[in-house]
Amino acid sequence: MSDCVIALIAEDDTDCDTIRKIVHRVLGKQTKTKKWSSGGCSKLRRKLAANLTTLSKAGCNAFIIVHDLDRNPENDSLNDEGKLRKTLEANSSDITNKCICIPIEEIEAWFWSDQEVVHHIGQGKGNAKANPHLISQPKEKLIELSKGENRKPRYSTNMNVELAEMLDLEICADRCPSFKGLVEFLQSLQNQ
Repeated sequence: MSDCVIALIAEDDTDCDTIRKIVHRVLGKQTKTKKWSSGGCSKLRRKLAANLTTLSKAGCNAFIIVHDLDRNPENDSLNDEGKLRKTLEANSSDITNKCICIPIEEIEAWFWSDQEVVHHIGQGKGNAKANPHLISQPKEKLIELSKGENRKPRYSTNMNVELAEMLDLEICADRCPSFKGLVEFLQSLQNQ
C-alpha cells in the first residue's frame, strides 16, 4: 500500500514511538504515520471513536490500536482480554483496516523475548523468556535488571524505541502472540 498513512493509537507517547519504529522496520522508513497518545487506558477507550474519525479525516487509511492488558489491582489477575477486545472493537466499529494489539500487561514484555535485548538492558545479565507474555510486571522487571552496582536503574521507557530497533522481529513474533498479530497486519498492508 504505497499511499498508506497509519494511525498509531496508544496509551502514551513512548508506546506510539515504539510502534512507529516497528512499522518502519517492517514497511520501511518512508511509511507515513500519525499518532494519538491518550494519556491512559480509560481515556483511550472513551475517546477512541472520536479520535479515529479525526485521524481518518487527516488522511489515515490504516489504524493500529495498542492497549495494554492490565492487572486487576484488587486480585492481581489479568483483566479479561476478550472483554477488552470487544470494547475496542465496538469503539472502532466504523474502521475496517485496523489492528487491535493487546500486549499482555505492556509492550515491555516483548523485549523479554530477545536475548540480545535482555543482555543490552542487563549489561550481560538476564535471560530471554520463551513466554514473555506470562511475565508479571515486565517493565518493572526490566528496571530491576538494569540496575548496576550503584543500584540505579539504567532502563526507562524512553529507551523503548532503541530497543525496538534491536528487537529480533521473528523471535518476538514467535514468542508473543500480540506482536505476531501486529507484524501480520503490517505485512498485509504490503499486499494491498
